[in-house]
Amino acid sequence: MLETVYVINFLGMIVLPVIAGIYLGRKLKLSWKLFLAGGLTFIALQVIHVPLVLALTPTFQSWGIMAYAVVLGLLAGLFEETARYILFKFILKKAGTWNEGVFVGLGHGGTEAIIFGMLAALGFVNMLVYRNIDLSTVPGIPADQLELAKQQVAAYWSAPVYMAILGMVERIFAICLHIALSVMVLYGLVDKKAVWFWLAVSWHAIADAAAVYLEQQINMLALEGIVGLFAIVSLIIVFWMKPKFASAVNVEVQSQPNETAAGS
Repeated sequence: MLETVYVINFLGMIVLPVIAGIYLGRKLKLSWKLFLAGGLTFIALQVIHVPLVLALTPTFQSWGIMAYAVVLGLLAGLFEETARYILFKFILKKAGTWNEGVFVGLGHGGTEAIIFGMLAALGFVNMLVYRNIDLSTVPGIPADQLELAKQQVAAYWSAPVYMAILGMVERIFAICLHIALSVMVLYGLVDKKAVWFWLAVSWHAIADAAAVYLEQQINMLALEGIVGLFAIVSLIIVFWMKPKFASAVNVEVQSQPNETAAGS
């Protein structure tokens, strides 16, 4: 049973974003280039973001868990929202609709989910192998880490069934967040108001900081419940902003004749 749930977990992370992409692409009549652009943006920014976080983590952790969580949240918000801004401002310059913001956000969060799913699949295969062999014969495990490795393998195969599926659930919640953030950043460009960029940075930072801090304070089920609340609020933001795009476009269209008349 546990093996089956682990497989569902990593397959869900890999397959669900693709299915969602196919469905939304057809429903919204959008090019897959938008989905891929969001995904490639996520991958590109990790080249800078991940090494920086790894290099600074020992310093951050010495400040205490609260400061560590806040700094990690701010870094994630600044890096990812800046990457989205650059994408919409300089690459997807013609993008300006709610539909496009949603699809790019799905590509961003979906690609993250696919990568996590691949890592989970690799971990599953490794644990299958380690469960059936003598770990002392594995060259990559130092002698002083052997007991810890045995404990990790035992914990993996004795986990409650619900724990085995939490990775997929968390990625679904994260996709909701990424869609909201993409819509906010794009709307900031459409409406020409920088405040939406900073709101996106703040919302991302709050969500990530809360997750990092609470991971050390509460159990995983409670943590995922709170992450789920962030996802629900993010979806509310997404649908609340939909009519705002139409209003911004109408204002721009109405202003164009006036500008033309003034120019003549």
